[in-house]
Amino acid sequence: MAQIHRQQLEVQAKNCSADKFYGYFKDHMTELPQVFPQTQMSVQILAGDGKSVGSVRLWKFVMGNSGVQLTMKEKFLAADDETRTLTYSIIDGDVMQLYKTFEFKMTATPIMGDEQSCLVKGTLEYEKQNEDVPHPNDLMQFSTYLIKGIASHLLEKA
Repeated sequence: MAQIHRQQLEVQAKNCSADKFYGYFKDHMTELPQVFPQTQMSVQILAGDGKSVGSVRLWKFVMGNSGVQLTMKEKFLAADDETRTLTYSIIDGDVMQLYKTFEFKMTATPIMGDEQSCLVKGTLEYEKQNEDVPHPNDLMQFSTYLIKGIASHLLEKA
């Protein structure tokens, strides 16, 4: 029987409101190569407008210091503007050589008493191709890197 694994992360985005962070993550991810030229080679829209549920994007990126380019085809599954929650599923690419399923949910929540900052929570649910496959700790670290970088970018633009 398949075992679904779960990993979570929490990152505080100082001086970046939940609305601003959520809006960027939802509507401007194709701009990542300009924000992270050292790691993001491209984010190409394959289906839809890239901003709405059902859209499919192809990411080409370098993770860590390896210099190895990876690809990941992602489908936008859900958006809840009220709770500032986005859900994506990886449907093809290098990541899927190791995992049968791979879904990421991100929520940006205002920090009480500091409405200009937010807490970004990410939950990754995945099923390994087999038990020898490692947990995707490197992808969780990469997600944390992107979240912190986007918050810094938005602060600079303010």
